Amino acid sequence: MTTSSNYAAALALWLAAATCAAEPPPKIDAVYLAARHIGYAGTLVGAKRVEDREGEHLLVLSRKASRSQAANSDSDEDYLELAATYYGRKDGRWVTEWTVRDSVDCPILDHVAEFFPSAVRITDLNHDGRSEVTIPYRLFCSGGVDYSTVKVILREGATKLAIRGELEFHDSGPALQGKRQYDAALLQPINAAYKKHMDAVWKTVVHHHD
Repeated sequence: MTTSSNYAAALALWLAAATCAAEPPPKIDAVYLAARHIGYAGTLVGAKRVEDREGEHLLVLSRKASRSQAANSDSDEDYLELAATYYGRKDGRWVTEWTVRDSVDCPILDHVAEFFPSAVRITDLNHDGRSEVTIPYRLFCSGGVDYSTVKVILREGATKLAIRGELEFHDSGPALQGKRQYDAALLQPINAAYKKHMDAVWKTVVHHHD
């Protein structure tokens, strides 16, 4: 093979590698999850791929609506359930590592259950190579303008830390803040970085206008 032929072959290989490297990662949507036999109840809100020292993970957020068991229920959407499920890839299979689940059961009155996907955070605050996942969401049940119950949950394996409180949302401007409560562990000096991070996520939710 001539020098020019060698150059052409090398260039072709380089272009092929560059094209592959430039390809965007696959979209994590309902089709992607179904192909991997990853189920969820209700509607897919969003999903994220996470990679850390323990391998590949998927965070799946979903929302399910159904009829309340209460006698005065008159709608198939009186009961709303949120689920955030974290899957890990083990020996070629996806297995559930943990689930954060919450719900609102609210016949007749106005009600909401929603995640804040744009405020979900994947971090490694303690630099141990394992990802922390922070998930904010709100639950609402009232006959008028009132506070929503808002929670910011951080999970790292079996560790779970939370801020729970109240926010009153409006069409414009920041939400009106009510009471807020921290898990006792979050107030310990050793967890100061977690508290600072979760306070920042809370602030993001306060100014949420999606």
